[in-house]
Amino acid sequence: MLEGTATRTRPGTGEDGRESSAAPMRSVRRRRPLPGGRAVVGALLVTVAAMGTYVAASGANADPRHPYLVARADLPLGHRITRGDLAAGRMQLPAYLSRGHAFSPAEARRVIGAVTLGPIARGELIQAATLSPPGAGPHQLSFAIEAARAVGGSLRPGESVDVLATVRGAADGTTAAVVRGARIVAVRRTGGLSGGDGLVVTVQVATPDDALALAHAVDAGEVTLVRS
Repeated sequence: MLEGTATRTRPGTGEDGRESSAAPMRSVRRRRPLPGGRAVVGALLVTVAAMGTYVAASGANADPRHPYLVARADLPLGHRITRGDLAAGRMQLPAYLSRGHAFSPAEARRVIGAVTLGPIARGELIQAATLSPPGAGPHQLSFAIEAARAVGGSLRPGESVDVLATVRGAADGTTAAVVRGARIVAVRRTGGLSGGDGLVVTVQVATPDDALALAHAVDAGEVTLVRS
């Protein structure tokens, strides 16, 4: 209701007893009423709804992708990574893969100097599982083995194998794992060992100790490769 001023007049009586001109009465001002509780609540709800619409619209326009390191070109197995091998690609990864398994551009120092444990294609995500730590390896060695002890000769470069060694003695002998997670670098068929189908396998291991243990196993016992 608008504020306003109402003025009323009443007749007066002069000295001659006649009514004089109208005399003004006091003014009455009407007050503007305060908004009620329902009005306040309604205005608050409208404000909250507007804010929610804005937030939803802002979230819909936000890019959920983040930059991660990818290979700038094809990287072969055993390649030591340099800064020039890396590029940034924007993608959305599941939480289990993005935490500790992939690298942001700010983490390039964790990748530069590392050695690839398998081939990485151009544009492929760089993952921790495909790298040896910077400063490690590559330590590669080759040895002859019968196909029957190398998964029937079906191993291919880039695959991971566990190396088992059986040492014969006075008893039946013992078998133990000497290296786990060795990477196959190359497989070449030969004329055979003892008339059988033979291979020369080149593997890459992470540490000098693994290379020493594998070399000893090849010389001291029978080696078996298990696809892992």
